[in-house]
Amino acid sequence: MRHFIGFDIGGTHVKHGLITEEGEELHTDEYDTHYELDEFKASWQEVVRQYQDKHEIAGIGISFPGYVNPHTGEVPKAGSLDFLDGCNLLTLFGELTDLPITVENDANCAALGEQWRGAGQKYDSLICITIGTGIGGGIILERQLMRGSHFRAGEFGVMPVGDNGENMHEIASARALTDACRQALALPANEPLHGKEIFEKMENDGHLREVVERWAGYLARGIYSVVSLYDPQVVLIGGGVSQQKDLYPLLERHLEKYNFWEALRVPVHPCELGNQAGRLGAVWLASQKQA
Repeated sequence: MRHFIGFDIGGTHVKHGLITEEGEELHTDEYDTHYELDEFKASWQEVVRQYQDKHEIAGIGISFPGYVNPHTGEVPKAGSLDFLDGCNLLTLFGELTDLPITVENDANCAALGEQWRGAGQKYDSLICITIGTGIGGGIILERQLMRGSHFRAGEFGVMPVGDNGENMHEIASARALTDACRQALALPANEPLHGKEIFEKMENDGHLREVVERWAGYLARGIYSVVSLYDPQVVLIGGGVSQQKDLYPLLERHLEKYNFWEALRVPVHPCELGNQAGRLGAVWLASQKQA
């Protein structure tokens, strides 16, 4: 059985794992993301060397933020890793190893990972919406990943969903929710506030519930638009807040306010793989290139 290395490169951490061609992760670890190029490359190369010392590796799949051209490796915008804006990932990593390299946008990788080994296994067409600091997404229709002509498909965060044209990043992200809830609870701007705590507190706090309801309404507006555009079989929600069970009845109530939801209705479920999805999706792509 072939073994691959999967990387999920983020703005804070680089997560990596040894993954079989069947999607079983045998080992996983992470290290802090370095923002100095030589350190960034050295850390990555050392991880690859350690895996190769112990295993025969068939290839490497890399999940990466920003607009990624998987064919050429070019990344005009690298998300929070702006020191890599304009670089070529296939060249960058290819100079550090002789192994075959596959690169892809992180949200696309998450969608592929969920379809391969997670909540999307029984669906041919799905939308994956990731809710974090911003909003990202992946679109798979008839088992084909939709990248778009400029590799920007699934950038749901820029869709206007607010009453005054505010986009999803601004008012439907996890950051937007926690910022609004801190205000409602009169908490300092830097005090940690997690989704579980928010949904527990809102049961006995009417003002907080209004804030969460408003946020869920904006998120539902985005979901409705995406469903009407792409007609998937399911919408999968990723990110920490997606694990709050009370989120889904809230979303359903808001979606039911739209006249055509009865006709358009598809299930909205949480993702299952958490932060594992990105590196699994990257490895699936890498394995397909060698099939």
